[in-house]
Amino acid sequence: MNRLLGWAVAVALATSACNGSDEDPPVQRPTEDLTREHMESLRSNPTALATFLREMPKGGDLHSHTSGAITMEKLIQWGAEDGACVHPTTFVASNPCATGTRPLANTTTDRDFYNAVLGAWSMEGFNGPLLAAHQHFFDAFGKYGAVQTDARNDDSYADIISRAGQHNQVYVELMQGFGASTGGRLAVPLFQPTDPWDAATLLARRTQLVALPDFQVALVRQANSIAATLRGSRQLLRCGTPQADPGCDVEVRLLVSANRTAERANVFGQWVYAYELAQLVPEIVGVNLVSPEEHENSLAFYNDEMFALGTLDDFNDNTPGRKKIHVSLHAGELIPGVLKPADQNHLRFHIRNAVKLAHAERIGHGVDVLDETDGEGVVALLKDMREAGVLVEICLSSNKVLLGVSGVDHPLSTYLAENVPVTLATDDSGILRGDITQEYIAAATVQQLDYKRLKQLARASMEHAFLEGDSLWAQRDDFTKRVAACDSDTPGADSLSSTCAGFLTVQKRAALQWKLEGQFALFEKRFAN
Repeated sequence: MNRLLGWAVAVALATSACNGSDEDPPVQRPTEDLTREHMESLRSNPTALATFLREMPKGGDLHSHTSGAITMEKLIQWGAEDGACVHPTTFVASNPCATGTRPLANTTTDRDFYNAVLGAWSMEGFNGPLLAAHQHFFDAFGKYGAVQTDARNDDSYADIISRAGQHNQVYVELMQGFGASTGGRLAVPLFQPTDPWDAATLLARRTQLVALPDFQVALVRQANSIAATLRGSRQLLRCGTPQADPGCDVEVRLLVSANRTAERANVFGQWVYAYELAQLVPEIVGVNLVSPEEHENSLAFYNDEMFALGTLDDFNDNTPGRKKIHVSLHAGELIPGVLKPADQNHLRFHIRNAVKLAHAERIGHGVDVLDETDGEGVVALLKDMREAGVLVEICLSSNKVLLGVSGVDHPLSTYLAENVPVTLATDDSGILRGDITQEYIAAATVQQLDYKRLKQLARASMEHAFLEGDSLWAQRDDFTKRVAACDSDTPGADSLSSTCAGFLTVQKRAALQWKLEGQFALFEKRFAN
Protein backbone atom coordinates (compact mmCIF):
# COMPACT_ATOMS: atom_id res chain seq x y z
CA MET A 1 0.00 0.00 0.00
CA ASN A 2 2.82 2.38 0.84
CA ARG A 3 4.34 1.81 -2.60
CA LEU A 4 0.98 2.41 -4.29
CA LEU A 5 0.40 5.54 -2.23
CA GLY A 6 3.85 6.85 -3.07
CA TRP A 7 3.30 6.19 -6.77
CA ALA A 8 -0.07 7.99 -6.68
CA VAL A 9 1.47 11.03 -4.98
CA ALA A 10 4.26 11.12 -7.56
CA VAL A 11 1.80 10.97 -10.43
CA ALA A 12 -0.27 13.74 -8.87
CA LEU A 13 2.78 15.95 -8.42
CA ALA A 14 3.92 15.33 -12.01
CA THR A 15 0.47 16.10 -13.37
CA SER A 16 0.35 19.31 -11.35
CA ALA A 17 3.74 20.33 -12.71
CA CYS A 18 2.61 19.73 -16.31
CA ASN A 19 -0.64 21.62 -15.87
CA GLY A 20 0.94 24.50 -14.02
CA SER A 21 0.34 25.68 -10.49
CA ASP A 22 -2.03 28.37 -9.36
CA GLU A 23 0.91 30.76 -9.32
CA ASP A 24 1.80 30.25 -13.03
CA PRO A 25 0.88 33.21 -15.26
CA PRO A 26 -2.19 32.62 -17.46
CA VAL A 27 -1.64 31.83 -21.12
CA GLN A 28 -1.84 35.07 -23.12
CA ARG A 29 -4.26 34.91 -26.03
CA PRO A 30 -3.39 36.80 -29.22
CA THR A 31 -4.53 40.39 -29.02
CA GLU A 32 -5.96 40.03 -32.52
CA ASP A 33 -8.37 37.38 -31.24
CA LEU A 34 -9.36 39.52 -28.27
CA THR A 35 -9.92 42.50 -30.55
CA ARG A 36 -12.07 40.41 -32.84
CA GLU A 37 -14.19 39.28 -29.89
CA HIS A 38 -14.54 42.86 -28.72
CA MET A 39 -15.76 43.98 -32.14
CA GLU A 40 -18.27 41.11 -32.22
CA SER A 41 -19.63 42.25 -28.86
CA LEU A 42 -20.42 45.64 -30.40
CA ARG A 43 -22.62 44.42 -33.25
CA SER A 44 -25.80 45.21 -31.35
CA ASN A 45 -24.55 48.75 -30.65
CA PRO A 46 -24.14 50.62 -33.97
CA THR A 47 -22.70 53.74 -32.34
CA ALA A 48 -20.02 51.81 -30.46
CA LEU A 49 -19.21 49.74 -33.54
CA ALA A 50 -18.83 52.87 -35.64
CA THR A 51 -16.48 54.37 -33.05
CA PHE A 52 -14.41 51.16 -32.98
CA LEU A 53 -14.11 51.13 -36.78
CA ARG A 54 -13.23 54.80 -36.99
CA GLU A 55 -10.38 54.26 -34.55
CA MET A 56 -9.19 51.10 -36.30
CA PRO A 57 -6.07 51.54 -38.48
CA LYS A 58 -7.08 51.30 -42.15
CA GLY A 59 -3.94 51.48 -44.26
CA GLY A 60 -4.57 53.24 -47.56
CA ASP A 61 -7.29 54.45 -49.89
CA LEU A 62 -6.34 53.33 -53.40
CA HIS A 63 -9.42 54.56 -55.25
CA SER A 64 -10.19 58.23 -54.68
CA HIS A 65 -11.00 60.87 -57.29
CA THR A 66 -9.69 64.27 -56.24
CA SER A 67 -12.57 66.12 -57.89
CA GLY A 68 -15.20 63.99 -56.15
CA ALA A 69 -13.51 63.60 -52.78
CA ILE A 70 -13.54 67.20 -51.57
CA THR A 71 -16.02 67.96 -48.82
CA MET A 72 -19.00 69.69 -50.41
CA GLU A 73 -19.32 72.15 -47.54
CA LYS A 74 -15.78 73.28 -48.33
CA LEU A 75 -16.57 73.74 -52.02
CA ILE A 76 -19.58 75.92 -51.21
CA GLN A 77 -17.48 77.93 -48.77
CA TRP A 78 -14.66 78.43 -51.27
CA GLY A 79 -17.07 79.43 -54.01
CA ALA A 80 -18.63 82.03 -51.74
CA GLU A 81 -15.22 83.39 -50.75
CA ASP A 82 -14.03 83.54 -54.35
CA GLY A 83 -17.08 85.39 -55.68
CA ALA A 84 -18.57 82.51 -57.67
CA CYS A 85 -22.23 82.29 -58.57
CA VAL A 86 -24.64 79.45 -59.28
CA HIS A 87 -27.66 79.19 -61.56
CA PRO A 88 -30.80 78.87 -59.42
CA THR A 89 -32.28 76.10 -61.59
CA THR A 90 -29.37 74.08 -63.03
CA PHE A 91 -27.05 74.87 -60.07
CA VAL A 92 -24.09 75.13 -62.45
CA ALA A 93 -21.44 77.39 -60.94
CA SER A 94 -19.74 80.21 -62.81
CA ASN A 95 -16.89 82.61 -62.05
CA PRO A 96 -17.10 85.31 -63.30
CA CYS A 97 -20.81 85.15 -62.68
CA ALA A 98 -23.03 84.37 -65.66
CA THR A 99 -26.29 86.17 -66.38
CA GLY A 100 -29.20 85.03 -64.25
CA THR A 101 -27.10 83.49 -61.47
CA ARG A 102 -27.03 84.02 -57.72
CA PRO A 103 -23.87 84.65 -55.68
CA LEU A 104 -22.82 81.61 -53.70
CA ALA A 105 -22.22 84.03 -50.84
CA ASN A 106 -26.01 84.06 -50.42
CA THR A 107 -25.76 80.52 -49.03
CA THR A 108 -24.38 81.96 -45.81
CA THR A 109 -27.74 83.58 -44.98
CA ASP A 110 -30.23 81.57 -47.04
CA ARG A 111 -30.35 78.03 -45.67
CA ASP A 112 -32.77 76.77 -48.31
CA PHE A 113 -30.44 78.00 -51.04
CA TYR A 114 -27.50 76.34 -49.28
CA ASN A 115 -29.33 73.01 -49.06
CA ALA A 116 -30.37 73.22 -52.70
CA VAL A 117 -26.77 73.73 -53.82
CA LEU A 118 -25.55 70.94 -51.54
CA GLY A 119 -28.18 68.58 -52.93
CA ALA A 120 -27.37 69.47 -56.54
CA TRP A 121 -23.62 69.02 -56.04
CA SER A 122 -23.82 65.74 -54.11
CA MET A 123 -26.05 62.79 -53.26
CA GLU A 124 -27.21 64.53 -50.07
CA GLY A 125 -30.92 63.87 -49.66
CA PHE A 126 -31.35 62.36 -53.12
CA ASN A 127 -34.40 60.15 -53.23
CA GLY A 128 -34.93 59.16 -56.85
CA PRO A 129 -34.79 55.87 -58.76
CA LEU A 130 -31.48 54.14 -59.45
CA LEU A 131 -30.82 55.41 -62.96
CA ALA A 132 -31.73 58.94 -61.90
CA ALA A 133 -29.22 58.65 -59.03
CA HIS A 134 -26.63 57.35 -61.47
CA GLN A 135 -27.12 60.38 -63.71
CA HIS A 136 -27.32 62.85 -60.83
CA PHE A 137 -23.96 61.63 -59.56
CA PHE A 138 -22.11 62.07 -62.85
CA ASP A 139 -23.80 65.41 -63.56
CA ALA A 140 -22.56 66.81 -60.23
CA PHE A 141 -18.94 67.07 -61.39
CA GLY A 142 -19.85 69.59 -64.08
CA LYS A 143 -21.95 71.71 -61.74
CA TYR A 144 -19.21 72.76 -59.33
CA GLY A 145 -16.29 72.77 -61.77
CA ALA A 146 -16.01 76.57 -61.75
CA VAL A 147 -15.43 76.48 -57.98
CA GLN A 148 -12.78 73.76 -57.96
CA THR A 149 -10.16 75.94 -59.66
CA ASP A 150 -6.39 75.71 -59.72
CA ALA A 151 -6.34 78.41 -57.06
CA ARG A 152 -7.96 75.92 -54.70
CA ASN A 153 -5.73 72.93 -55.42
CA ASP A 154 -3.84 73.35 -52.14
CA ASP A 155 -7.08 73.54 -50.18
CA SER A 156 -8.49 70.50 -51.98
CA TYR A 157 -5.54 68.29 -51.20
CA ALA A 158 -5.37 69.48 -47.62
CA ASP A 159 -9.07 68.66 -47.13
CA ILE A 160 -8.78 65.14 -48.56
CA ILE A 161 -5.52 64.26 -46.84
CA SER A 162 -6.69 65.64 -43.51
CA ARG A 163 -9.77 63.40 -43.52
CA ALA A 164 -7.63 60.38 -44.40
CA GLY A 165 -5.48 61.08 -41.36
CA GLN A 166 -8.48 61.66 -39.12
CA HIS A 167 -9.81 58.24 -40.11
CA ASN A 168 -6.51 56.55 -39.29
CA GLN A 169 -5.06 55.99 -42.72
CA VAL A 170 -1.39 56.30 -43.62
CA TYR A 171 -1.60 56.45 -47.41
CA VAL A 172 -3.82 57.73 -50.20
CA GLU A 173 -3.65 57.64 -53.99
CA LEU A 174 -5.52 60.42 -55.78
CA MET A 175 -6.80 60.17 -59.36
CA GLN A 176 -6.81 63.33 -61.46
CA GLY A 177 -6.46 64.41 -65.09
CA PHE A 178 -3.50 66.75 -64.45
CA GLY A 179 -3.95 68.34 -67.86
CA ALA A 180 -4.01 65.05 -69.79
CA SER A 181 -6.64 66.55 -72.08
CA THR A 182 -3.81 68.53 -73.69
CA GLY A 183 -2.17 65.28 -74.75
CA GLY A 184 -5.48 64.05 -76.12
CA ARG A 185 -6.13 67.22 -78.08
CA LEU A 186 -2.66 67.25 -79.62
CA ALA A 187 -2.77 63.55 -80.50
CA VAL A 188 -5.96 63.55 -82.55
CA PRO A 189 -4.57 65.42 -85.63
CA LEU A 190 -1.62 62.99 -85.78
CA PHE A 191 -3.90 60.06 -86.67
CA GLN A 192 -5.32 59.42 -90.12
CA PRO A 193 -8.58 57.50 -90.71
CA THR A 194 -6.63 54.82 -92.58
CA ASP A 195 -4.07 54.27 -89.80
CA PRO A 196 -4.06 50.70 -88.49
CA TRP A 197 -4.54 50.39 -84.74
CA ASP A 198 -1.41 48.35 -84.11
CA ALA A 199 1.66 48.68 -81.91
CA ALA A 200 3.92 50.05 -84.62
CA THR A 201 1.51 52.83 -85.56
CA LEU A 202 0.72 53.73 -81.97
CA LEU A 203 4.38 53.98 -80.99
CA ALA A 204 5.12 56.07 -84.08
CA ARG A 205 2.34 58.49 -83.13
CA ARG A 206 3.68 58.52 -79.59
CA THR A 207 7.08 59.69 -80.86
CA GLN A 208 5.44 62.45 -82.89
CA LEU A 209 3.31 63.59 -79.96
CA VAL A 210 6.14 63.70 -77.44
CA ALA A 211 8.23 65.80 -79.85
CA LEU A 212 5.61 68.58 -80.06
CA PRO A 213 6.77 71.77 -78.27
CA ASP A 214 3.28 72.42 -76.88
CA PHE A 215 3.26 68.91 -75.38
CA GLN A 216 6.57 69.47 -73.60
CA VAL A 217 5.58 72.91 -72.34
CA ALA A 218 2.36 71.47 -70.90
CA LEU A 219 4.30 68.75 -69.07
CA VAL A 220 6.70 71.15 -67.41
CA ARG A 221 3.92 73.54 -66.42
CA GLN A 222 1.89 70.72 -64.89
CA ALA A 223 4.87 69.23 -63.05
CA ASN A 224 5.56 72.61 -61.44
CA SER A 225 1.89 72.97 -60.52
CA ILE A 226 1.78 69.58 -58.81
CA ALA A 227 4.92 70.31 -56.81
CA ALA A 228 3.45 73.63 -55.67
CA THR A 229 0.14 71.97 -54.71
CA LEU A 230 1.82 69.32 -52.59
CA ARG A 231 3.93 71.94 -50.82
CA GLY A 232 0.98 74.23 -50.32
CA SER A 233 -1.27 71.53 -48.92
CA ARG A 234 1.32 70.60 -46.31
CA GLN A 235 1.62 74.24 -45.31
CA LEU A 236 -2.15 74.43 -44.86
CA LEU A 237 -1.98 71.30 -42.70
CA ARG A 238 0.75 72.97 -40.60
CA CYS A 239 3.07 70.01 -41.11
CA GLY A 240 6.30 70.23 -39.15
CA THR A 241 4.73 72.35 -36.40
CA PRO A 242 3.29 71.43 -32.97
CA GLN A 243 -0.18 72.03 -34.47
CA ALA A 244 0.29 69.54 -37.31
CA ASP A 245 -2.92 68.09 -38.72
CA PRO A 246 -3.33 64.26 -38.78
CA GLY A 247 -3.04 64.50 -42.56
CA CYS A 248 0.66 65.24 -42.16
CA ASP A 249 1.16 61.56 -41.38
CA VAL A 250 -0.47 60.49 -44.65
CA GLU A 251 1.75 59.62 -47.60
CA VAL A 252 0.35 60.77 -50.97
CA ARG A 253 0.81 59.32 -54.45
CA LEU A 254 -0.96 60.28 -57.67
CA LEU A 255 -2.56 58.57 -60.66
CA VAL A 256 -3.13 60.34 -63.97
CA SER A 257 -6.58 59.51 -65.29
CA ALA A 258 -7.64 59.58 -68.93
CA ASN A 259 -11.24 60.45 -69.77
CA ARG A 260 -12.83 57.50 -71.58
CA THR A 261 -15.69 59.51 -73.12
CA ALA A 262 -13.32 60.82 -75.81
CA GLU A 263 -12.54 58.91 -78.98
CA ARG A 264 -9.71 56.41 -78.98
CA ALA A 265 -6.93 58.62 -80.45
CA ASN A 266 -7.67 61.22 -77.82
CA VAL A 267 -7.56 58.67 -75.00
CA PHE A 268 -4.28 57.33 -76.36
CA GLY A 269 -2.83 60.85 -76.32
CA GLN A 270 -3.96 61.33 -72.73
CA TRP A 271 -2.13 58.16 -71.73
CA VAL A 272 1.05 59.19 -73.56
CA TYR A 273 0.89 62.43 -71.61
CA ALA A 274 0.36 60.49 -68.37
CA TYR A 275 3.42 58.30 -68.90
CA GLU A 276 5.60 61.29 -69.74
CA LEU A 277 4.35 63.41 -66.86
CA ALA A 278 5.10 60.54 -64.50
CA GLN A 279 8.75 60.66 -65.57
CA LEU A 280 8.91 64.23 -64.25
CA VAL A 281 6.81 63.94 -61.08
CA PRO A 282 8.05 61.51 -58.41
CA GLU A 283 4.61 61.26 -56.79
CA ILE A 284 2.89 60.06 -59.99
CA VAL A 285 2.93 56.27 -59.86
CA GLY A 286 0.23 55.08 -62.23
CA VAL A 287 -2.53 55.65 -64.77
CA ASN A 288 -6.26 55.03 -64.82
CA LEU A 289 -9.37 55.56 -66.95
CA VAL A 290 -12.40 57.45 -65.65
CA SER A 291 -15.94 58.62 -66.50
CA PRO A 292 -18.99 56.42 -67.16
CA GLU A 293 -18.03 52.98 -68.40
CA GLU A 294 -21.34 52.75 -70.27
CA HIS A 295 -20.71 55.89 -72.36
CA GLU A 296 -21.02 55.19 -76.08
CA ASN A 297 -17.36 55.99 -76.71
CA SER A 298 -16.28 53.93 -73.71
CA LEU A 299 -18.02 50.92 -75.23
CA ALA A 300 -17.12 51.57 -78.87
CA PHE A 301 -13.38 51.85 -78.22
CA TYR A 302 -12.99 49.67 -75.15
CA ASN A 303 -10.75 46.91 -76.56
CA ASP A 304 -8.77 49.34 -78.72
CA GLU A 305 -7.99 51.42 -75.64
CA MET A 306 -7.01 48.36 -73.62
CA PHE A 307 -4.63 47.34 -76.41
CA ALA A 308 -3.21 50.87 -76.63
CA LEU A 309 -2.50 51.03 -72.92
CA GLY A 310 -0.85 47.61 -73.00
CA THR A 311 1.34 48.81 -75.86
CA LEU A 312 2.44 51.92 -73.94
CA ASP A 313 3.04 49.86 -70.82
CA ASP A 314 5.26 47.41 -72.74
CA PHE A 315 7.19 50.31 -74.26
CA ASN A 316 7.71 51.91 -70.88
CA ASP A 317 8.80 48.67 -69.19
CA ASN A 318 11.21 47.75 -71.98
CA THR A 319 12.87 51.13 -72.38
CA PRO A 320 15.97 51.49 -70.16
CA GLY A 321 16.01 54.40 -67.76
CA ARG A 322 12.27 54.92 -67.60
CA LYS A 323 10.43 54.85 -64.30
CA LYS A 324 7.97 52.02 -63.72
CA ILE A 325 4.35 53.16 -64.16
CA HIS A 326 1.54 51.04 -62.75
CA VAL A 327 -1.91 50.40 -64.19
CA SER A 328 -5.21 50.49 -62.33
CA LEU A 329 -8.43 50.55 -64.34
CA HIS A 330 -12.09 51.11 -63.70
CA ALA A 331 -13.67 47.96 -65.11
CA GLY A 332 -16.86 46.06 -64.45
CA GLU A 333 -18.66 49.11 -63.04
CA LEU A 334 -21.64 47.98 -65.07
CA ILE A 335 -25.12 46.55 -64.55
CA PRO A 336 -27.67 45.60 -67.23
CA GLY A 337 -29.79 48.64 -66.40
CA VAL A 338 -27.21 51.19 -67.58
CA LEU A 339 -26.61 49.42 -70.90
CA LYS A 340 -28.69 49.45 -74.06
CA PRO A 341 -29.96 46.02 -75.20
CA ALA A 342 -27.37 45.94 -78.00
CA ASP A 343 -24.54 46.60 -75.52
CA GLN A 344 -25.30 43.91 -72.93
CA ASN A 345 -22.38 41.83 -74.22
CA HIS A 346 -20.01 44.31 -72.57
CA LEU A 347 -20.85 42.73 -69.23
CA ARG A 348 -18.92 39.68 -70.38
CA PHE A 349 -15.34 40.92 -70.86
CA HIS A 350 -14.35 44.33 -69.46
CA ILE A 351 -12.47 43.07 -66.41
CA ARG A 352 -10.87 40.24 -68.36
CA ASN A 353 -9.53 42.52 -71.08
CA ALA A 354 -8.39 45.18 -68.62
CA VAL A 355 -6.15 42.52 -67.09
CA LYS A 356 -5.22 40.66 -70.27
CA LEU A 357 -4.74 43.50 -72.76
CA ALA A 358 -3.97 46.54 -70.62
CA HIS A 359 -1.95 44.77 -67.89
CA ALA A 360 -4.13 46.13 -65.09
CA GLU A 361 -2.59 45.38 -61.69
CA ARG A 362 -5.70 46.61 -59.91
CA ILE A 363 -9.36 46.80 -60.89
CA GLY A 364 -11.66 49.55 -59.68
CA HIS A 365 -15.13 48.29 -58.70
CA GLY A 366 -15.21 44.95 -60.58
CA VAL A 367 -18.94 44.61 -59.82
CA ASP A 368 -19.98 42.61 -62.88
CA VAL A 369 -17.33 39.89 -62.48
CA LEU A 370 -19.88 37.07 -62.21
CA ASP A 371 -21.19 38.01 -65.68
CA GLU A 372 -17.69 37.82 -67.24
CA THR A 373 -18.35 34.64 -69.20
CA ASP A 374 -16.16 35.32 -72.25
CA GLY A 375 -13.00 33.31 -72.78
CA GLU A 376 -12.67 30.48 -70.27
CA GLY A 377 -15.37 31.89 -67.98
CA VAL A 378 -15.70 33.37 -64.52
CA VAL A 379 -13.83 30.68 -62.59
CA ALA A 380 -10.80 30.99 -64.85
CA LEU A 381 -10.88 34.78 -64.63
CA LEU A 382 -10.90 34.71 -60.84
CA LYS A 383 -8.07 32.18 -60.87
CA ASP A 384 -6.04 34.38 -63.21
CA MET A 385 -6.61 37.42 -61.00
CA ARG A 386 -5.62 35.48 -57.88
CA GLU A 387 -2.45 34.08 -59.44
CA ALA A 388 -1.44 37.44 -60.94
CA GLY A 389 -2.18 39.26 -57.68
CA VAL A 390 -4.69 41.62 -59.29
CA LEU A 391 -6.38 43.49 -56.46
CA VAL A 392 -9.96 44.75 -56.63
CA GLU A 393 -10.70 48.18 -55.17
CA ILE A 394 -14.09 47.62 -53.52
CA CYS A 395 -16.29 50.73 -53.23
CA LEU A 396 -19.35 49.51 -51.33
CA SER A 397 -21.15 52.83 -50.90
CA SER A 398 -20.60 53.86 -54.49
CA ASN A 399 -21.79 50.50 -55.81
CA LYS A 400 -24.95 50.69 -53.73
CA VAL A 401 -25.84 54.25 -54.70
CA LEU A 402 -24.86 54.18 -58.38
CA LEU A 403 -25.45 50.56 -59.35
CA GLY A 404 -27.93 49.33 -56.77
CA VAL A 405 -25.58 46.47 -55.87
CA SER A 406 -25.10 45.60 -52.20
CA GLY A 407 -25.42 42.80 -49.68
CA VAL A 408 -25.46 39.28 -51.10
CA ASP A 409 -25.67 40.71 -54.62
CA HIS A 410 -22.21 42.24 -54.28
CA PRO A 411 -19.30 40.08 -55.50
CA LEU A 412 -17.08 40.89 -52.51
CA SER A 413 -17.83 37.53 -50.87
CA THR A 414 -16.93 35.75 -54.11
CA TYR A 415 -13.62 37.59 -54.40
CA LEU A 416 -12.82 36.66 -50.81
CA ALA A 417 -13.84 33.03 -51.26
CA GLU A 418 -11.60 32.79 -54.33
CA ASN A 419 -8.68 34.51 -52.53
CA VAL A 420 -8.59 37.39 -54.98
CA PRO A 421 -6.97 40.29 -53.09
CA VAL A 422 -9.37 43.12 -52.25
CA THR A 423 -9.40 46.33 -50.26
CA LEU A 424 -11.96 48.98 -49.39
CA ALA A 425 -11.97 52.43 -51.00
CA THR A 426 -14.07 55.60 -51.01
CA ASP A 427 -14.37 56.45 -54.74
CA ASP A 428 -15.91 59.96 -54.46
CA SER A 429 -16.43 60.57 -50.78
CA GLY A 430 -17.41 64.23 -51.17
CA ILE A 431 -20.25 63.63 -53.62
CA LEU A 432 -21.28 60.40 -51.87
CA ARG A 433 -21.21 62.11 -48.47
CA GLY A 434 -19.06 59.42 -46.91
CA ASP A 435 -15.58 58.48 -45.74
CA ILE A 436 -13.40 55.39 -45.40
CA THR A 437 -14.90 54.53 -42.02
CA GLN A 438 -18.31 54.34 -43.71
CA GLU A 439 -16.87 51.69 -46.06
CA TYR A 440 -15.59 49.67 -43.11
CA ILE A 441 -18.97 49.94 -41.40
CA ALA A 442 -20.70 48.65 -44.53
CA ALA A 443 -18.19 45.80 -44.78
CA ALA A 444 -18.74 44.87 -41.13
CA THR A 445 -22.53 45.16 -41.06
CA VAL A 446 -23.87 44.50 -44.56
CA GLN A 447 -21.09 42.15 -45.66
CA GLN A 448 -20.65 40.69 -42.15
CA LEU A 449 -16.85 40.79 -42.19
CA ASP A 450 -15.11 40.36 -38.85
CA TYR A 451 -12.10 42.23 -37.48
CA LYS A 452 -9.52 39.79 -38.83
CA ARG A 453 -10.93 40.08 -42.35
CA LEU A 454 -11.07 43.88 -42.14
CA LYS A 455 -7.47 43.90 -40.96
CA GLN A 456 -6.55 41.76 -43.96
CA LEU A 457 -8.20 44.28 -46.29
CA ALA A 458 -6.31 47.17 -44.68
CA ARG A 459 -3.03 45.29 -45.04
CA ALA A 460 -3.85 44.49 -48.67
CA SER A 461 -4.21 48.21 -49.41
CA MET A 462 -0.53 48.70 -48.57
CA GLU A 463 0.60 45.46 -50.17
CA HIS A 464 -0.94 46.55 -53.49
CA ALA A 465 -0.33 50.28 -53.24
CA PHE A 466 1.72 51.63 -56.13
CA LEU A 467 4.45 52.59 -53.71
CA GLU A 468 8.13 52.26 -54.42
CA GLY A 469 10.14 49.63 -52.59
CA ASP A 470 9.87 46.05 -51.39
CA SER A 471 7.18 44.65 -49.12
CA LEU A 472 7.46 44.00 -45.41
CA TRP A 473 6.00 40.53 -45.99
CA ALA A 474 8.05 37.54 -47.07
CA GLN A 475 5.33 36.33 -49.45
CA ARG A 476 2.77 38.46 -51.22
CA ASP A 477 -0.62 38.63 -49.53
CA ASP A 478 0.52 36.26 -46.79
CA PHE A 479 0.49 38.44 -43.68
CA THR A 480 1.87 35.82 -41.33
CA LYS A 481 5.63 36.17 -41.83
CA ARG A 482 7.72 39.28 -42.30
CA VAL A 483 10.95 39.50 -44.29
CA ALA A 484 14.03 38.26 -42.47
CA ALA A 485 15.34 41.78 -41.83
CA CYS A 486 12.40 42.62 -39.54
CA ASP A 487 11.12 39.21 -38.51
CA SER A 488 12.57 39.44 -35.01
CA ASP A 489 11.42 42.99 -34.34
CA THR A 490 8.17 43.90 -32.59
CA PRO A 491 5.73 46.29 -34.29
CA GLY A 492 4.91 49.22 -32.05
CA ALA A 493 8.11 48.82 -30.01
CA ASP A 494 10.19 51.87 -29.13
CA SER A 495 13.29 50.64 -30.94
CA LEU A 496 14.33 48.66 -34.00
CA SER A 497 17.23 46.38 -34.76
CA SER A 498 19.84 47.94 -37.01
CA THR A 499 18.98 45.40 -39.71
CA CYS A 500 15.30 46.26 -39.72
CA ALA A 501 15.94 49.98 -39.46
CA GLY A 502 18.25 49.82 -42.47
CA PHE A 503 15.68 47.86 -44.50
CA LEU A 504 12.85 50.26 -43.70
CA THR A 505 15.01 53.27 -44.53
CA VAL A 506 15.51 52.00 -48.07
CA GLN A 507 12.10 50.41 -48.73
CA LYS A 508 9.29 52.99 -48.58
CA ARG A 509 6.51 50.44 -48.96
CA ALA A 510 7.84 48.33 -46.11
CA ALA A 511 8.25 51.43 -43.94
CA LEU A 512 4.58 52.34 -44.29
CA GLN A 513 3.57 48.72 -43.74
CA TRP A 514 5.63 48.69 -40.54
CA LYS A 515 3.92 51.88 -39.48
CA LEU A 516 0.54 50.22 -40.07
CA GLU A 517 1.60 47.14 -38.09
CA GLY A 518 2.66 49.39 -35.22
CA GLN A 519 -0.74 51.06 -35.30
CA PHE A 520 -2.45 47.66 -35.20
CA ALA A 521 -0.32 46.60 -32.24
CA LEU A 522 -1.22 49.69 -30.23
CA PHE A 523 -4.89 49.49 -31.23
CA GLU A 524 -5.21 45.83 -30.24
CA LYS A 525 -3.37 46.41 -26.98
CA ARG A 526 -6.46 48.28 -25.75
CA PHE A 527 -8.40 45.01 -25.71
CA ALA A 528 -5.72 42.79 -24.20
CA ASN A 529 -7.19 42.88 -20.69
